[in-house]
Amino acid sequence: MSSADLLIEVRCEELPVSMIGPALDGLESGLLALLKGVEHGAARAFSTPRRLCVVVEGVAGARPVEDRYVHGPNLSVAKKDGAWTGAALGFAKKNGVGVEELVEIDGPKGDQVIAARFSAGGETTPALIAGGLEALILGLPFKKSMRWGSGAARWGRPFHQVIAVYGGARIDATVAGITTTDAVIGHRLSTLAPGPVANAETYLAALRDRHVLADRAERRAVIREGLAAVAAGRGVEVALNEALIDEVTDLVEWPVPLAATFAEELLHLPPRLLVESMRVNQRVFPTLRDGQLTNVILTVSNNPFGDAALIAEGNKRVLAARFYDAQFFYAEDRKTPLAQHGEGLVKMRWVKGLGTMADKQERIGTLAQSLASLLGADPLVAFQAGSLAKADLLTLMVGEFPELQGHMGRLYAQNDGLDAKVALAIEEHYLPRFAADGPPTSAAGQTVGLADRLDTLAGCFGIGLVPKGSADPQGLRRAANGVLAILFASGRPVPLTALVGAALDGYEAREGSAVVIRRDRAEVMAQVTQFILERLRAQLKDEGYATELVDAVLSAGGDEVRGLLARVDALATLAKSGGFGELVQLVKRVQNISKDHDSAVYDAAALARARRARLGRGAGGRPGRGQRGLRPL
Repeated sequence: MSSADLLIEVRCEELPVSMIGPALDGLESGLLALLKGVEHGAARAFSTPRRLCVVVEGVAGARPVEDRYVHGPNLSVAKKDGAWTGAALGFAKKNGVGVEELVEIDGPKGDQVIAARFSAGGETTPALIAGGLEALILGLPFKKSMRWGSGAARWGRPFHQVIAVYGGARIDATVAGITTTDAVIGHRLSTLAPGPVANAETYLAALRDRHVLADRAERRAVIREGLAAVAAGRGVEVALNEALIDEVTDLVEWPVPLAATFAEELLHLPPRLLVESMRVNQRVFPTLRDGQLTNVILTVSNNPFGDAALIAEGNKRVLAARFYDAQFFYAEDRKTPLAQHGEGLVKMRWVKGLGTMADKQERIGTLAQSLASLLGADPLVAFQAGSLAKADLLTLMVGEFPELQGHMGRLYAQNDGLDAKVALAIEEHYLPRFAADGPPTSAAGQTVGLADRLDTLAGCFGIGLVPKGSADPQGLRRAANGVLAILFASGRPVPLTALVGAALDGYEAREGSAVVIRRDRAEVMAQVTQFILERLRAQLKDEGYATELVDAVLSAGGDEVRGLLARVDALATLAKSGGFGELVQLVKRVQNISKDHDSAVYDAAALARARRARLGRGAGGRPGRGQRGLRPL
């Protein structure tokens, strides 16, 4: 059967970045679902802010015809003397076929039976697409949708054109009142007439002629290379942010990297403040010279026909206004001591049932002080940092740029003349912020970070806020992952039960307690400890450790995570060595022998042979005495 390429494109008004990926995935998976049973090759997806496109290569012209048989009674029962019996007539009526349509075939037991034959398939590819295209496009996933015009259709943004082409010919269909076409429209500023398309190559070429790079990977590469080239022309180096490059890639159809500058006097502001303002407000890239931030910024325009100097000047003016706002916020915040900023936390509820953010900050300080010796931190430094850990949440700067929480706390603590270790711990206690982030480097930062996360886990489990399925509104899995990262980084063998117990102490009923947990302490401690260990189990499996080895170590007990990791490593090394299979067989044999015994007592004197005696001594046995060196198996 001949095959050809199938191309579907939806051209719309500019989609928000967060909507593009899910919608494109939905278009691809939905199109392949429409082609179920039809032979086809690979699917390629293309996207810009104003279009979603999927091309499926080598699609057969029709769905194969398949026969399905419904078996009936034996031929000897269905026919008597060459005539159909009542059994055959009843079978035909039941299956909605005429008796003349019945066929004789071999039954499952080798005997002759009658059967009703039903044929499925045979639909042409254009017919399949035409029949399902509207439902596919209108059913694409969007977190928010809108209506436009006089129609009832809802979509992420209004769409104005649908291309549906198979083998170079237009598929006749209608989507929300829009008739399909076979020609692409390019960049919104392009004056070229629509161009016909037949496959991925002609599609990409026609759009490139009309100032659209539909291949996202190509567009991203052009942005990276263009930014580097513009920076080199200014004698600076671009500070690339991969997440920002991803975002900008989905904001433009024809990237044009440009350079602009801002007033050098603004460079006295904290570098991270400036960089964050660039990213959040204008999606622009900072530049460095000899490792220091410069006043040269790089932006990516979506206007291939505009005046580059005018566009750069516009970016400069907008960004300057944002920088002067940040300068004002920074100056105003520093007029008030950090501790005084934190006084407003009494009005900020943390979690319903667990008090205010002020209550949490107080518990963090107390808990950090009690944990300090376990992690090698100065108790006073840990207490001071913990008692100010959330104070910057009510500053103007963090209100404008939430991503700077912790960092601004450090700067304001330094402005107040606090110990540098205290200031560093305030910033570091948020680490790691995400999976690929590093843990705190200072002992005080590790201590306060642990205190913060343990308080969250103990409090939420204490009032029954336990993650269910994929739902985790309080971020408890992330908190548990943070606990593990900090413990591994600390290099200290600290039992989880000791940590969780100390956190629960902050919720005990006593004079001055703001929040009290009434649930059974031992039950909550066990739940939190097991929850953290389950996160360890998941991490180890994700890192490639064999499931059976991880399960074996964790099922043996223990709650000191560094020790558990060492045991998994040792067992993994042993599993790769010669003789491991024999050892496994030995353990299985012992299990089989002892499966009906509920006692671990054995008599070492009964180990008469030398090898058995050595095994007994290795298990801690002493000849002549009943031993408990083996656990019940």
